[in-house]
Amino acid sequence: MVKGTGPRRHGWRRPMELSRDILKFARSRPVIECAQCGERIYIPEWSECVDGSRVRHLWQCDACGTSFETTVRFTAI
Repeated sequence: MVKGTGPRRHGWRRPMELSRDILKFARSRPVIECAQCGERIYIPEWSECVDGSRVRHLWQCDACGTSFETTVRFTAI
């Protein structure tokens, strides 16, 4: 480990743990259904930060080729 780059420097309190809670994992992933055919899409083609509270995603369906965008809005902290 390089000096000054350990867990304490970044505020981590414990090592990462693997979880078997599949429902918790599934809720944390950006999964969306295709607007045309309903096939699940797991990863956007690209994402961009629009401003401090919005992120835009471009999705493309492998099954039918449809592309569409979504925007996620976050509440300012």
